[in-house]
Formats: sequence, C-alpha cells, structure tokens
Amino acid sequence: MSGLEAAQAGLQDAWRPALALLVGLPLALLVLNEAVATLVRRGSALAAPVAFLRNVIVPVLGFVVLLDGVLGLPDDDLWARLAHTALWVALVAGALSLANAVLFEGAPAGSWQSRVPKLLRDLVRLVLVLGAAAIIYAQVWDADLSGALTALGLGGLVLGLALQEPLGNLFSGSMLLMERPFEVGDEIEVGGTAGV
Repeated sequence: MSGLEAAQAGLQDAWRPALALLVGLPLALLVLNEAVATLVRRGSALAAPVAFLRNVIVPVLGFVVLLDGVLGLPDDDLWARLAHTALWVALVAGALSLANAVLFEGAPAGSWQSRVPKLLRDLVRLVLVLGAAAIIYAQVWDADLSGALTALGLGGLVLGLALQEPLGNLFSGSMLLMERPFEVGDEIEVGGTAGV
C-alpha cells in the first residue's frame, strides 16, 4: 500500500471520532451545564459530581478521543499514556465524589452516614485513590509494582507497630464519634471524676 492510500485509509477511519468530537463534545457540555444549573437550583448534593463530570471528565475524554481516534497515536506514545492516565484518574475521582454525594452529603440527621466522621471518610478516600493510582500506573504504563508493594507492606507494618497507640486512640475516637453514646447534658464518671 502506498503512502497516499495509507493516508486515505487513515482519514476514512478518523472521520467518525472527529465528528463525535465536533458534535458530541459541545452537546454533552451543553446538556451537563443545564443539569448542573438545575441541580444547583434544587440544592442537590449531586451538583458537585455533575459539575466535575462537565469540567474535568468530559474534556479529558475529548482529548483522549482526539489523540486516539482522530490522530491515531499508538498506545505506547507518551501523550496517549498521559491522556489515558488523566482520564482514569478523573474517572476515579468522579466516582468517589459521586459516592460521597450519594452516601453522605444528603444523609438524614441521626443516620449512620451522618455519624461517620469526615476524617474517616477522607482516609478511606485516600486509600482508594492510592490503590486506583497504583492500578492505573501498572495498566497504562506497563509497570511492575511487585517490589513497590512489598516495600509498602513492610513499611506499613513498621509504621503500624510504631504508631500502634496513636492509631488505636484515633480509631477509638472515631468509633466514639460514630456511635455517640453520650449526649450533651449526660452525667458521666471517668476514673473517679464526675461531670455533666
């Protein structure tokens, strides 16, 4: 196949992604903009995740379509890998933001969701983001993480043993915040000291 025929075949393959990018991206942004405005007017907790979808995920997805579909960059190209990494990170952050909005933001008072401390939610979110980042790094960049996971496991064990007492106090305090066995005005006695 000559160079001209290869270029024509490439153009025939690239017109669909280009059309999707030219029509679909502005249309998606328009629909999501209206959805965000409606959710903000209603005071919905879903306004922030939908705004994140509009502001971050859709533009990054458009960039990935441009690089992969229109320009036809190979998967091992630096820009393609960076775009795929950014897309997966944005998708993970968007999914966690959506889960936070659905589970905790609109939770009624007195439910278990309202009693979960923000610190605990942030720690769980950090662990999930780090785990997802490791998976993304291994998949997109073809990296072997076995040595890093071994070092992380040993480092975690050393830190866990070194910080055993402070971590125990942290989790005990978190459990007290979640269970709330005491209310304002209760009389309690701790170690011979009584108070209200």
